[in-house]
Amino acid sequence: MTKKLLIIAIFLTTVAMPASAQSDIQKGEEYLKENQIKSAKAVFEAHPDNLKAVEYLGDIASFQKKWDEAIAYYEKLVENQPNSSAYNFKLGGAMGMKAMEISKLKAALMLGDIKSYLNKAAELDKNHAQVRRALVELYMQLPFFIGGDKDLAQQYVTELHSINKVDAYLAQAYIHKTEENMEAMRTAVTSALEEAQKDESLVERNYLNYELGERAATLGLLPNLAIGFLENYIANYNYKDLKSPAWAHFYIAKIQASKNNQDKALIHINRALTEKLIFPEAEKLKQQILEM
Repeated sequence: MTKKLLIIAIFLTTVAMPASAQSDIQKGEEYLKENQIKSAKAVFEAHPDNLKAVEYLGDIASFQKKWDEAIAYYEKLVENQPNSSAYNFKLGGAMGMKAMEISKLKAALMLGDIKSYLNKAAELDKNHAQVRRALVELYMQLPFFIGGDKDLAQQYVTELHSINKVDAYLAQAYIHKTEENMEAMRTAVTSALEEAQKDESLVERNYLNYELGERAATLGLLPNLAIGFLENYIANYNYKDLKSPAWAHFYIAKIQASKNNQDKALIHINRALTEKLIFPEAEKLKQQILEM
């Protein structure tokens, strides 16, 4: 159960609603585009029976890491539309995130529901890459005796290869990381980077920019390409993304430091510290940069 379980996915395309409500929802969406989360939330809360508004409220709660609140909103959506892949994915993901923050005993009691919603989402949408990424990580993290299953995880990786090869290679890298096979992990991440470079349309979610950049920076792979992905993440960051731009600046600084570009490294590490005031990892890296 990882943060990647919370990546925001498919939105409703058609919802019958009065013209005034539709206008309000559109206004709320404009606020979201401008990252005015508080204003957007107020607009959506005025329409508690509108499914699109409820979904946005659940997404906002997830962004704010208010898992119980997010679960309540997503449960309402699933009750209304039980065969929505997107709703089942979001509910299973929010439950997974809550499970990470409670006792192991309570988390174990939630696993049945988490697996049920995520598996249903995968069954309902054969092209849903995010839920398959989530299931790979779930089945690799769980001990065998409570449902862990490498074969199932590998099956979802196989399915991902026909959906999005970037997701497929990143999922494969996760399996290798869990097994502590670092050389195989490096190979898989390199393949993900190369696929993304060949076909930019495969980077269909902004968070993939972060994942590619972070993995490359951590493993010391293709530094210029990694910087490009991280810069794209920063430029396109919004309420649906899971990591603060501070982390993207941190990894750019790390890459620039590895290239002995002290000035550029300092620019990005200072931006990281501006974005995220309590950031011990960045403080440590800044000291290392200053000592170059």
